[in-house]
Amino acid sequence: MLNAIDQTGTIRQAADALGVTQSALSHRLAEAERRLGGLLFEREGRRLKQTPSGRAMTQTAKQIIPALQRAEFDFQQMASNKTTVVRIGIAAYSCYHWLPAFLKMMSEKEPHIQLELVASATQNPLRNLQHGDVDVILAPGHLATPSIDSVPVFQDELVLITHPTHPLASKAFVDATDLESEDYLTYSKTAQPGFEYERFIRPSGVVPHLVTVVEVTDAVIELIASNFGVSILSRWAVQSAIKNNTVMAVSLGKEKLTLDWSALIRESEAHDAAARLVARRLAQWFKH
Repeated sequence: MLNAIDQTGTIRQAADALGVTQSALSHRLAEAERRLGGLLFEREGRRLKQTPSGRAMTQTAKQIIPALQRAEFDFQQMASNKTTVVRIGIAAYSCYHWLPAFLKMMSEKEPHIQLELVASATQNPLRNLQHGDVDVILAPGHLATPSIDSVPVFQDELVLITHPTHPLASKAFVDATDLESEDYLTYSKTAQPGFEYERFIRPSGVVPHLVTVVEVTDAVIELIASNFGVSILSRWAVQSAIKNNTVMAVSLGKEKLTLDWSALIRESEAHDAAARLVARRLAQWFKH
């Protein structure tokens, strides 16, 4: 109702959109306002204008409706035994170069599972997983909690990403002290456990010359490709740019700095749940 009134502006048009009579919708609106204890809309001639509290309710309605529509669609698909929808997201880097090939494999091996990408899962991935907004998270590092199961998928490497002509690009490996005079780009505002700050930068006591937060990995790569700084990123996540020689990758330290990726799922998922099957397929697919 809130959404329809907001989109049409009048009770009559909203009633038509909802398939009810104008009188019925007027009563429904009055009952809602009675229960809430305040006005949702004020009249301006024939049109309705949201009150501030009504605007807040309508904004929430617009967030809820897509989730309800998605839930109804999932129910109908599962009820008819056609497909099971599994929402998949990535906890960091927002890299999707692997996704088309994986989707193709899944459609051949598991045609009863429909994968749906949830790009927004990159923000607060664990909370999104716990709340059911996403079912499987491909995550680097150590993000598991007591309520979440972790399925090892593959081992990666954290590397220094530079412009091809940067002085550090020709080195076999770099030490943290090499970053002291560099303009350093990072995609995250906070230090993540198991990543470069905790394992490479902080132990050295070195602070890069300038640290700039660029929250989109693709933007970090574009800036480095234009020689605007360096960054430490997952080799796998930026492999396309490395292969195209847009940027160069240099190992961190003589021993290198590994990064484990896992598929995270809710602990409550049954053994034969579709989400667990997708996690196992991810591990098999990356292995081969």
